[in-house]
Amino acid sequence: MKKLIVLIFTLLIVINYSVIIKAQCSDAGVCSVGGHSMEQENRSLFNISASYKYGYSGKDDDVKYNSFQVGALYNVLEKTSLQFSIPYNIQSGPLGNVSGIGDLLVSVNQNLYSDENSGFDASFGVKLATGDDNKDNLPIPYQSGLGSNDILFAVNYSYDKFSIGAGYQLAGGRNENYYRLERGDDLLLRGAYSFQFEEFSITPQLLFIKRLAKSSIIDTTKTEEIFVEMENSDQAQLNLLVLTNYQVSNDLSLFFDFAVPFIKREVNVDGLTRAFSASLGVKFSIN
Repeated sequence: MKKLIVLIFTLLIVINYSVIIKAQCSDAGVCSVGGHSMEQENRSLFNISASYKYGYSGKDDDVKYNSFQVGALYNVLEKTSLQFSIPYNIQSGPLGNVSGIGDLLVSVNQNLYSDENSGFDASFGVKLATGDDNKDNLPIPYQSGLGSNDILFAVNYSYDKFSIGAGYQLAGGRNENYYRLERGDDLLLRGAYSFQFEEFSITPQLLFIKRLAKSSIIDTTKTEEIFVEMENSDQAQLNLLVLTNYQVSNDLSLFFDFAVPFIKREVNVDGLTRAFSASLGVKFSIN
C-alpha cells in the first residue's frame, strides 16, 4: 500500500507539469489497437473495464473533454481474443456544449508466435461511426464522433520487457459534419518497455504518428461544392505515453495513463489535439 501511495503522488506531480504541454495520441483509434503482448494479462476468459478520461484542447479552441468508456476483452481461443470499447463523450467550449455516444472500436487480436521470452502479435479492427458528428452544426472538435468508418491494423513484437510495433489507420472518407471533413490515413510506430514493481507496473511508450495526407474541408465561402486542404494538417506527432497498472487482486486491477509530447500537433481541424489528457479506470477479470 505504501508503494501505491508513492506511485499516486508521483503521478499527480507529473500531471500538474503536463498541463502546460501539448499532449495527444491519435484518438482516431490507431493508438488503441496492438501492443497486447506487453499487457500483463492473467489469461482470464473475460475482462471488462470502465474508465474516465479528461482532456483539454488548449487555449486556441478552449474545448474541454470528459469521456466515460466501457470495454471488454474476450479470449475466444488460447491465442485469439476479441476486444471492444465505446465511450460516452461530453464536450464543452465557447461555441456550446455537446454530449453523446462516441465511436465504437472493435478488434481481433491474434498471437502469431510466442516462446519463453518473445512474442509476435497482429490486430485487425474497425472504428464504426456510432457517434454523432454534426450536432448543432458545430465543428468536429465539439462532436462526440468523427463520422467515418475506419479500418485499423497493427503488429507488435515483444522480447522480455521490450516491445516494438506499427499500426495503420485507413480513414473512411468524408464525414457529414457541416464542414465535411476528410482526414488522411495515420501511420503509427510504437516502442515500449515495461517495469515491474511487485503489485504494479509502469510501461513508458514512445508513439510516433504521421498523418499521411492533409485533411480537407468544404469551402464555405463558395456556392458550389469545393473542398480545400488544411495547411499543416498532416503534421507528425511524437509522444511519451506512460501506462500504469496496479493489481489489487487476481480479479481486480486499477490503471492510469498520461502523455507528454516531444513533437507538437498544432492544427486541430479533426478535434484530436489535446493540451492535456489523462485517464484512470478499473478492470475486472472473470475466469
